[in-house]
Amino acid sequence: MIDKLSPTLNLAEYIAKIQQLLHTNDEINISLACELMKGQGIPASLQNILLNSSGNIILHCLRNHLIAPFARLQYLDLNNTELTELPPEISRLKNLTSINLAFNEIDEFPPVLTELSHLNTLNLSENYLSSLSFDIVHLHKLKTLHLGWNEFEEFPLEVLGLLKLEQLYLNENKLDKLPKEISELPCLTYLNLRWNEFEQFPIELTLIAQLKKLKFSENWINVLPPEIAQLQKLEQLYLSKTNLEIVPPEIAQLRNLRMLDLSANQLDIFPEELLELYQLKQLNLAHNHVNSLPEGIGQLTQLEVLELQGNYIKALPTEITQLQHLKKLSLNNNGLTHLPIEMGELVSLEYLALEQNCLQKLPEGLAQLNKLKVLKLANNDFPEKEKEHIRQAFATTPQVNIQGLGTCSK
Repeated sequence: MIDKLSPTLNLAEYIAKIQQLLHTNDEINISLACELMKGQGIPASLQNILLNSSGNIILHCLRNHLIAPFARLQYLDLNNTELTELPPEISRLKNLTSINLAFNEIDEFPPVLTELSHLNTLNLSENYLSSLSFDIVHLHKLKTLHLGWNEFEEFPLEVLGLLKLEQLYLNENKLDKLPKEISELPCLTYLNLRWNEFEQFPIELTLIAQLKKLKFSENWINVLPPEIAQLQKLEQLYLSKTNLEIVPPEIAQLRNLRMLDLSANQLDIFPEELLELYQLKQLNLAHNHVNSLPEGIGQLTQLEVLELQGNYIKALPTEITQLQHLKKLSLNNNGLTHLPIEMGELVSLEYLALEQNCLQKLPEGLAQLNKLKVLKLANNDFPEKEKEHIRQAFATTPQVNIQGLGTCSK
């Protein structure tokens, strides 16, 4: 333990000594620092230091009844501090709007939280919760609630009383159904249900009319219901690793969709219904069984990211070069034997991944893409003469990071 403070220290030495005591992260030293501050005062410069201290130091100060320096605190990060419960002194932090309690050992909802009436963000992810207290409804201003990585086997009905809730995270739990009342959360626009135990897509989800972002990946559902079309405001939909074999035609009615993730499924063909999603900016069909792209791919004129790696696409339609806003194109691990000579028309392209294909030649126009930054070519069939030609073609474009020239793997 650090020696006690000498009464002869000046202000600078006093502040330095307090900092030294606090930053040992030793409970006895922190307790001593708290007693000194209660006895000798807290100048403004020291108060700012305290407000920017780690959550662990703040927690120790609260336990030592040093409350005043934290009266203005709005965000408290107690992430990964081995908490099993919260000290009652936290209730005196009346200006808190956000608290992070993730990665702890909390197995019951801390009742002291309900006294933080200004709270709008509460993170309880990575704990051992299996239920909530009805008192959570007293958090009238709560907009974001993180409950991922817990032990919920049933949807916590207490959440339904949080009428201002906009974002709800229930990922990595054990849920297999939802209550129909979930549609009564009037402000809910984001819902994360990734990696639960759903065996079918809950129809109840399609009743949340204002939903804009839905994460439902890693649930073994096999099919999407036609009612998915009811989510007319949906902008982002994540359905990776859900064992989908087909996509219902009704998905074409989601005209506000900007991001669609269908990666790591069992799709054999490119769903042509997607060609009607004219606002789509990101499309991920990686790691499926798709063997060709439709000629209509050029209709997705707003597309910026297209992920097609890990499929069985041997050739690309010329129409893909109509995607004038495309910035990222991933085609690695497909078995491509050639590319359209018009590839140089992808004027916005910044990233092109072509590894693990069977290419022997690149279109001349690629070297003219002045926005291109990354070109991945490893594990293809380029002869030595073509490799040298590629190096020379890109010699005047040093901004392009060319990665690898190798042999065919498919």
